[in-house]
Amino acid sequence: MKITKLDSRNNLIKAIVKSYSDLIFLQYICENGDELTAYSRRKVVVGKSQEIKTIKITVIIEKVKLTETSLDIGGRITYSSDENVPLHKYHTIQIKRGTGFILKKRRLLHFQVKLLRQAAETSPRVFICVYEEGTAFFYLLSNYRIKRKMDFAKAVSGKRFKNESRKEFFTKLAALLSEEYQKGYNAFIVAGKAMDNEDLRKNYLKDKSITYETVSYADTGLRELLSRNSINEALNKARLSIQRQLISEYLSGISKADRHYVYGEEKIIKELAERKPQQALISKEYVLNNKEIIEKLDNLGCEIVLFDENDESLSQLNSFGGILVKFTDI
Repeated sequence: MKITKLDSRNNLIKAIVKSYSDLIFLQYICENGDELTAYSRRKVVVGKSQEIKTIKITVIIEKVKLTETSLDIGGRITYSSDENVPLHKYHTIQIKRGTGFILKKRRLLHFQVKLLRQAAETSPRVFICVYEEGTAFFYLLSNYRIKRKMDFAKAVSGKRFKNESRKEFFTKLAALLSEEYQKGYNAFIVAGKAMDNEDLRKNYLKDKSITYETVSYADTGLRELLSRNSINEALNKARLSIQRQLISEYLSGISKADRHYVYGEEKIIKELAERKPQQALISKEYVLNNKEIIEKLDNLGCEIVLFDENDESLSQLNSFGGILVKFTDI
């Protein structure tokens, strides 16, 4: 998501949706009673004629629904750039990739600001290497643009020297990849032939969280990756890894009867009166229906971590009612 204005004091957000994952974040931020302004298609009647126009519309949000392609936000019209559109009629604005919008919230919570910034970061920094034996291209995806970072070539030819040259190529490639790996990208993708990927994974790049993809050739590999949605899949995998690590920590604490880890809404509310919450894991189902307790956690400075990736870790969290809280002793 590209955020052009974030005014926490006045609860105002101006942004442009850049990916479907932005819509996932946005559904937790748009709430009933908020005002949404965006360009939208609507039938306009003038006299006996009618036509479909793209006009600027503001609605008071009454309904938010995430579909496979858009975030559909419905409500009563309070403003229209076309005078022939009657106010107070119901209208649904479809927020899609490329849609710019203004959201005026009744109240913007700290964790919602964090979600917005997280969405802005998921223009994420992704490292991509596409290679074949003898040639490699390195790319960086950042701010929704892909730039070629560097090229690397090593001649691998001749029956007598091929094995030695291949080893030199993969040793050098692995060294360069290891150097890049240390830079903390949101996702790290290496794409080549299946046999070469396996060689790299087993013999050169052990114990690294790398997404391996199969492509036919180095010079066309990037196009293949983009056509398969491999980059979004790698990012989802990285987010899943964070979810799994956190749920593992909390389940371990609960199994050891560690008093810092609390589950059950009644117990959590009771503890909030006595101790300071440090972090809360909240499922996507819980966040949509339990605003009061989330606001309380937010007001107390608790870090709220949203679980929105479908995985066993999300199911485990939901088995505890969709919320787990870690408290400090202070």
